[in-house]
Amino acid sequence: MKAAVELVRKGGTMLAEPCSKCGGVRVSYHGRVYCTGHEDLSAVVAAESVPVETVMAGLRDVLISKLNDAASQLAQEKDAVKQEQLATLLAKYYDLLERMREKRQSP
Repeated sequence: MKAAVELVRKGGTMLAEPCSKCGGVRVSYHGRVYCTGHEDLSAVVAAESVPVETVMAGLRDVLISKLNDAASQLAQEKDAVKQEQLATLLAKYYDLLERMREKRQSP
C-alpha cells in the first residue's frame, strides 16, 4: 500500500477496479497501470522526477556537440552523397535547437 500512496503522491491515479490476477490495488502512473499486490514497484517509486529545464539544457549541449562534430566531418568529406547526408543532419540539429529556443521564449 505504501507503493500505491507514493505513486499517487507523484501524480499517479488509483484505479477503482482491483487487479484481476490478485485483487490488489492498481495505480495508473505515466501511462502504465501497476498492481501493488504482485508487481515490484521499488524502481518506479524510487525514480526521481527531473525538471524539464534540466533535460532541455542537457539536450541543448548534446545538439551543439553533434553540430560541431557533423560540421567538422562535412569540412573533410569528399563524397557528395555523404556531404548531403551530413548537411541534412546539420539542418535537423539546427532546427531542433531553434525549436527549443522558441519554446523557451514563448510564455
